[in-house]
Amino acid sequence: MSHKRLLQQYSRLHRHYAGQDSAASLQQLADLLCCTRRHMRNLLAQMQELGWLDWRARAGRGSRSGLRFLREADELQRLQASQLLEQGRVEQAVALLEDDPQQLAPLLLSRLGRRWNADRQVLGVPYYRPLPTLHPGAPLRRSERHLVGQIFNGLTRLNEEKGEIEGDLAHHWEPYSAHEWHFHLRPRVRWHDGRELRMDDIAATVARLRQQPFFAHLRGVRRLSPQSIALELDESDPWLPWLLADPAALILPEDHASRPDFSSHPVGTGPYRVAANDARRLSLAAFDDYFGYRALLDQVDIWMMPQLGDQLSLNVSGTCGLSVEINPLPVEEQTEMALETGVYYLLCDGRAAAMRDDAVRQWLAQALSPLAIMQRTPPDTRQYWVAAAGLLPRWHHAQPQSVPCAPPIKQLRLAYYEQHPEYRQIADAIAQCLAEHDIALRCEVLSYNDWELGNAEADLWLGTINFSSGVDYSVPAWLLGMPLLRRGLESALPLDDWQRGWRGGEQTAAGLAAQTVRRHWILPLFHNWLRLKGPGQIEDFRLNSMGWFDFKSAWLRPEDG
Repeated sequence: MSHKRLLQQYSRLHRHYAGQDSAASLQQLADLLCCTRRHMRNLLAQMQELGWLDWRARAGRGSRSGLRFLREADELQRLQASQLLEQGRVEQAVALLEDDPQQLAPLLLSRLGRRWNADRQVLGVPYYRPLPTLHPGAPLRRSERHLVGQIFNGLTRLNEEKGEIEGDLAHHWEPYSAHEWHFHLRPRVRWHDGRELRMDDIAATVARLRQQPFFAHLRGVRRLSPQSIALELDESDPWLPWLLADPAALILPEDHASRPDFSSHPVGTGPYRVAANDARRLSLAAFDDYFGYRALLDQVDIWMMPQLGDQLSLNVSGTCGLSVEINPLPVEEQTEMALETGVYYLLCDGRAAAMRDDAVRQWLAQALSPLAIMQRTPPDTRQYWVAAAGLLPRWHHAQPQSVPCAPPIKQLRLAYYEQHPEYRQIADAIAQCLAEHDIALRCEVLSYNDWELGNAEADLWLGTINFSSGVDYSVPAWLLGMPLLRRGLESALPLDDWQRGWRGGEQTAAGLAAQTVRRHWILPLFHNWLRLKGPGQIEDFRLNSMGWFDFKSAWLRPEDG
């Protein structure tokens, strides 16, 4: 009999006798479990051998023997669930405990933070929502943008600490002419499934990127030699090495579209491969054949805990996943905090008739000022916010102006995406501000995919953006390339002219941001303090612009080291 089935039978006995020492005949026990006397005798022998109970049989048919329970059934269930978790059989463990948060919480808690498993360094990280989309070609939220960088590689990559572009799949590159760049590739790079990277994979990625306006000038790839390619452009672009380090430009297998579940179980070339990904856990395992330095952490398990905030003391409702807490246990820990290079904002949609009037947008900038909204949100939510006057903390493009009269509007529509607890609180604060002027607010909660693509009729869009350390690239790339902004602003602002001017050196990141904010198309709200907490034994643990840390560089120091 399986261990699980035996435990179920023991639980029935334990529940029937309320865990109390009892006198019972073998026949009574067999009747209780709907089995034969012979099978019942075997069950009792197995349970006794495992140390679950003590059975003292008495001779004679119908004699009442002594039954003594040595282990609580719940305790044995938790032990078996823990063993299942150790084996990576998460759904079976959850089913065994009947998805009971009270029982799941301590088990999952024990798997957070640092631990060793068969001489392997494993780090468990709690998170507040599942991560089903790890496809660089899809709209990605902040955490997913970080994670795809651990799974995939681009031709180039951004060194966050230095704010510089460096080699990734390409070790060298140079402009051959204004419309052609040459890239020299690392040899023998392998995908996580063992196949070798081919030029066809790179060519297919470039063809996919051409569908996006910001990448539309990429004409195609031409082979120069087995390890060198030419990337041809329709127009010159001195920012090309930065463009190719964008998460959207990570290289995918040529046949990725035909691979089942590629979005949740992608195959990349990066330092980590996806070992498991479901509603409970994302498990990343170090890729031993990675072309660079092999990751120091053998495994990173991200545990999804949307309902376990109280039990785990994670303060999920206050942080909304904007902090990554590696170990909530009361141990010596290290904490990094940094004011994000980014902003919470409202976008005024140029497709909406009411938003085409600058007087309306100017009035909204005052009525929905950062301080007005912050005053109407709970203290534990706003404690990590700083009022914003621009897209970056050091920019002050939002300038106080004389307030026009309230516009003759009866209702406004606000769109934001799901699974971000702060948005509901911000929307409530916005509704309160507008209600004081007899304007009703109708909210629509979208999937992130629909939100980023601008697939809704709305006057205002609530969002947040984190920029990489290379803001001279990342700010224009967001303003000119993000689908929602393109759709919402292309009828109101000369985005194509701005893009050509930026690539030609005539426009700057700060200048583009200033023009957008001062015309009240984007209303900056607040900057957020990013927090990163971890056990004291974790080394090379540095906060990045996405609020995470580079998994492959972190490592665990022994407790006595």
